[in-house]
Amino acid sequence: MSPKVEESDSGDDLRDQIASQLRMIEISHDLIITNLTSIVRIIIANVKDKSQALQVCTAINTWIAINEMQGNVTVPEPLVRKYVRKVMSQRM
Repeated sequence: MSPKVEESDSGDDLRDQIASQLRMIEISHDLIITNLTSIVRIIIANVKDKSQALQVCTAINTWIAINEMQGNVTVPEPLVRKYVRKVMSQRM
């Protein structure tokens, strides 16, 4: 199982949603995201709503699937930041 999101962070709905989405990615691909907490922090610090968070998590899922990642996976933080920038630059 992946590292837990810190207890002090557990009350925030958006943080919980992001962590849950990343954990579902772990379950779906039978892997462990070793830097899950760091990824949650990057996303939460930059997105405005649940829809944007979902888009970033979907991009991470796609990256994992395309690269056929297995076992313990460290998602590169620059990649997460790139996905966040792309989502944030979209016109709504």
